[in-house]
Amino acid sequence: MVPEKRINMHILFLAPASSVHSYRWIKYFSEIQGIKITWCSFAENTMPKLDKVELKILRKNTPIELLRSFQYISKKSADIIHVHYMGWNGFLSIFFPKTPVISTAWGSDIVFNSRNFLKKWLLKKMIRLSNIITCDAYHLKDRLMDLGCEQEKIELIMFGVDESSFITTRRPFDIKKPKTKFMVGSIRNLYPVYDVITFVKAAKIVLDQRNDVTFIVASSGSDLNSLEEFVDKNKITEGVKFLGRVEQSQLVNFYDDLDVYVSTALSDGGLASSTQEAMICKRPVVITDCAENSYWVKDHVNGRLFDCGDFSSLAKIILELLENKEIGRNLGLKAKETIILRSSYNNEMSKMLKIYQKTAENTD
Repeated sequence: MVPEKRINMHILFLAPASSVHSYRWIKYFSEIQGIKITWCSFAENTMPKLDKVELKILRKNTPIELLRSFQYISKKSADIIHVHYMGWNGFLSIFFPKTPVISTAWGSDIVFNSRNFLKKWLLKKMIRLSNIITCDAYHLKDRLMDLGCEQEKIELIMFGVDESSFITTRRPFDIKKPKTKFMVGSIRNLYPVYDVITFVKAAKIVLDQRNDVTFIVASSGSDLNSLEEFVDKNKITEGVKFLGRVEQSQLVNFYDDLDVYVSTALSDGGLASSTQEAMICKRPVVITDCAENSYWVKDHVNGRLFDCGDFSSLAKIILELLENKEIGRNLGLKAKETIILRSSYNNEMSKMLKIYQKTAENTD
């Protein structure tokens, strides 16, 4: 991508270094000539090193540590502060009123923080002091407006999927070798909001009828033990495998092995990144009809929808796809078309670059 005009800009990101969402966003802009990046995070870094980015892990456990964090940011004299996740990161930004602030709401930050009086007050202050706020869902835009944000300050920017990073070599339902089973997978975190128990309950129904399927539970979280107990108790250990966390470098292989992708989440900000990744990999996606999922996935057109917690319907859909493989492949092809059209990583980041430039120009 070549910017329309020369850029000379220093952006300081307040974003978790443990998140691939932060990493991919920052990586994009670090590769544009003329943009200097400082990345500050309260979370320890678990992402690959970015050579052109200065990364600083901040501390907040004591007043002295918090003061040092303020001092570090102040000395950087950034042109723009970009907040990812409006919790502690957003709190820090309100102490730099002379620096333009762009905030990106991730979902839970404005949903759950608004339920506490003090956090809601701070959230409103962050919103008021932000020059621009981005989010990736219309319902988040509505929530921001409910919290007092002017509509003209809100920009819809998707995190996007980089098509060049998700190239699979196998069509869904094509068996690689004899005795290989079909793979149905979930990669949502193992916490109550993602309701992965619904996935393994559906697995029990399917495995009672077919012995040529393996259900893959990827990721980690507090629900792992209860999920393993359910699998053990129902004697489906041969058909349900727990992978643990899938590293970024292994994601393409994960999707390439899948024949059906499932998300049982009870709530989402926008369309989940993993759902978008499965769609760009041409996998038929079966996801809950919650939040704005139906805005992206049309049932029987580019994927399948089912009601939250309805494991019987989920099992029925999986069985239908296993019986009608060509239908599943066609859903996957349509899914990829949807993501390329509406959530291209390069297109979304290009839109964000224009916002950075406009914000910097308006404060010169």
